[in-house]
Amino acid sequence: MSTLPAGANFVGAARSKRVYDVAIIGGELGGAVVAALLAKKGLRVLLATMGPKTVARESDGWLLPCAHPMLTPLRQLSGAAGALDELGIGPELQRMTAATGGAFQILTDKLRLSLPADPARRLRELRRELGAEQATLEEASLEELERLGRPWDGFLFAAPPLPARGFFERRKLAKMVPTAPALPGGLIGEALAALAPFAAHLIGETAPEGTAREAAALLRAPLRLWGGSAQLADLLRKKAVEGGAEVALEPCSKLQLERKGVVFDLGGSEMRVSTVIIACDATGVAALCEGGGRTERKLAEEAALPIERRVALAHFVVRAEGLPLALEEAALLLGNALGPLVIASLPARRAKGEATERLLTVARVSDVATPPDAAELLASVRAALEPVLPFFERHILHQSADVLPQQPHAVLRPNAEGEPIGLRPDAEAHDRVLFASDAVYPGFGLEGSILGARAATDKALVLSGRKQVSAT
Repeated sequence: MSTLPAGANFVGAARSKRVYDVAIIGGELGGAVVAALLAKKGLRVLLATMGPKTVARESDGWLLPCAHPMLTPLRQLSGAAGALDELGIGPELQRMTAATGGAFQILTDKLRLSLPADPARRLRELRRELGAEQATLEEASLEELERLGRPWDGFLFAAPPLPARGFFERRKLAKMVPTAPALPGGLIGEALAALAPFAAHLIGETAPEGTAREAAALLRAPLRLWGGSAQLADLLRKKAVEGGAEVALEPCSKLQLERKGVVFDLGGSEMRVSTVIIACDATGVAALCEGGGRTERKLAEEAALPIERRVALAHFVVRAEGLPLALEEAALLLGNALGPLVIASLPARRAKGEATERLLTVARVSDVATPPDAAELLASVRAALEPVLPFFERHILHQSADVLPQQPHAVLRPNAEGEPIGLRPDAEAHDRVLFASDAVYPGFGLEGSILGARAATDKALVLSGRKQVSAT
């Protein structure tokens, strides 16, 4: 399921008649942001997605989302709001999420705590589940959530020099980086720590903003978008096409970095561009640079940030009567051996016809060294849900696992020295290569991807000089 207009991609001889100012390689969300921004500014843009990108996949007649439906509230995050406003998708995104509602929920085998936005209702819910004394403490922690992320607002006003390059940048960055605020304890503190790997691509001491900013925003006011980040990326690709960008689905290879330009192969055609923006993970960069020389190897090494954990998805189509009425559309399950699980409960969709069933999409974080297989993932998630969703298994109509979803979410391994890691929007290996992947500002999650994409857009505008580049 994709919203790209018919004819958005092109093939064969037609390509030799096209000219471009910039080429974007990769299907990650940051690349779609750059393509939309540059096309809006009038540049000739080629977006090579390295294969088809969809919001959903079909499984036995059911449509299953390619990413988890719960997103951080991007309109409330300064690093993302500006780009959304510039592209005019803020209102559209709001309409797409307006049909969903309800409170965020924290679940354990002994607890079913909903956290509505209204303070009076929330306090009553806290007192009902926790008692008056603990409820007062947890309510104070919830009120503190909005303030946790504020120290980074000014820091993200412009693309910061993160991570630093060299002694002088380290000294400058040390003066710029906000002091990480103290995180709350209790149940809210536990929920923040649990949500952090789902909200950011880097957490812990290396990236305290992943917990204090991204996870706090997610806990405070999560968006429910049926297709999650895959649907957001698809919306942005549509905006890019409407602005005049061309989308190619063929694989790219044989990246060559020349003194004043870049050459790569796209579906058998040699592409020569003045600037290339890479929006794929380290594995994709390594494949692009395979067989290259010293500069290409340096680029691959620069992008090779080690991944520690990945998010996998388990999908269950369930009869509506199989779920308790008190289950909210967005929930966090704590206290099981699998670690935290993030649950989205939204209307199920069929490939053809209407559906009255519900779709549970459950996200789980696992170590890269010990990834689950599909059967293990489904069985373990079902066992974890059983205490909080009794009789759930009796009503399952269909189940399917995405061990590596099409719109993946990876968590990087922190630097052993405790220094920030990530990719700068401008590659160190070559001045005509820019990055717009999830690894740019990874501690800021989706906000970081959008912030990095905006920085790459600004640099691409300067580098292009609106010179025509051709495909031969």
